[in-house]
Amino acid sequence: MIRTILLSSHAIAGLIALVFAVVVLRPPASADRWTVRVYLSTLLAMLGFVIALVMVDWAELDVASQITFSLLLALGVFTAYRGVQAYRALRERAPGWRERYVDHVGFTVISLFDGFTIVGAIDLGAPLPVVIVVGVLGVVVGITAINAVKRRLPVPAAESR
Repeated sequence: MIRTILLSSHAIAGLIALVFAVVVLRPPASADRWTVRVYLSTLLAMLGFVIALVMVDWAELDVASQITFSLLLALGVFTAYRGVQAYRALRERAPGWRERYVDHVGFTVISLFDGFTIVGAIDLGAPLPVVIVVGVLGVVVGITAINAVKRRLPVPAAESR
């Protein structure tokens, strides 16, 4: 029961984080926007739920699964770190902040999107080569989209705080 609750909470928080990451991908006017707070809080909640889930299952996992989940948790921590860095760039607005912000949020968009598509492909019983192609395509399309957003950023004469 607890496993189902944690897994469902992780997936719901991840889906909300993905939707709001797309919403805030273009730098908002302020770090105080509620959309930014929802993005960051659900990203952190998603990480917390998956950490709790792995802790619940840890004793029953074989060594290979423990290594795999440890690596995935490291990716989750890094993804959350990038979300926090995006918030920091938005709040501090140091020179070049817009590009850094989009890079950080873009990384989380790609990570979340790939996570959903890879898990979806696995759940649908896709063969490993298809799962790999889905993951690589997600990254390629994501990077292309992030670069398009960065090309459309305003180029201020002087960065303002």
